[in-house]
Amino acid sequence: MSEEVTSEAHAFQDSVGVQNNLDRNNRRKRGNPAPSSTWRWAALSLLTLCLLLLSGLMTLGIMFLQTSNEINSDSEKLSRLQKTIHQQQHNLSQQLSNCKNFSKEEEFLKLQISNLLKRQGQMAIKLCQELVIHTSDHKCNPCPKMWQWHQTSCYYFATNEEKNWTDSRKSCMDKNSTLVKLESLEEKDFLKSQPLYKFSFFWLGLSWNPSDRNWLWEDGSILSPSLFSTNEYARINGSKGCAYFQKGNIYVSRCSAEISWICEKTATLVRIKDMD
Repeated sequence: MSEEVTSEAHAFQDSVGVQNNLDRNNRRKRGNPAPSSTWRWAALSLLTLCLLLLSGLMTLGIMFLQTSNEINSDSEKLSRLQKTIHQQQHNLSQQLSNCKNFSKEEEFLKLQISNLLKRQGQMAIKLCQELVIHTSDHKCNPCPKMWQWHQTSCYYFATNEEKNWTDSRKSCMDKNSTLVKLESLEEKDFLKSQPLYKFSFFWLGLSWNPSDRNWLWEDGSILSPSLFSTNEYARINGSKGCAYFQKGNIYVSRCSAEISWICEKTATLVRIKDMD
């Protein structure tokens, strides 16, 4: 009997223990339902994010391929454009080279023509000078009658009249000329070589200008010391008035004195057709 009681007691205890274990499991399940739901949302969110990232990567890949194709296409166009530009530059360079060569040839021809015309002019002048020596009134003479021709100028020696410097200057102006201006020693020697009266005095176009306090020619140019001897220049530089020419030398006198004078003007061009 006691053994049965004891057996029943153990059976009861086992059933109670099992029941207690079931109750504890049920309470555990009822008290912590959230973790399972949270993990599902987290997994869903991660999956969605992965899909979005994958979609973004695919979009970027497509855009990269399109951009790469456009870049390749633009590179080809740029390459063709560069080739075209290089070709045009090459053509332009050749044209410029041809133009330069043509310009050089043109300049060379112009120089040759200029030299030939210059030589022709020199020969015409020499021939005309010979003709004038034998026939003073030859039509090739670039100077009017009664005028002396030398180099590129015509000279008129007023030997039969005497006037003061101002009136002499006016007389030359009436002849479309000026009182003579000495520009070289050679010109000075030419005037000296003329068969003039031994004691003839001739006004020059040189006078003292009180405003500039200097000796000036009629055209306003300054007296050049190289044209005169030391004594001549010292004599002129130390005085005032108007300059005159006598026996190859230059002197100074008061401008009111009345003496002869020399006019000068540019000779006309010698023409070939006037040689006949």
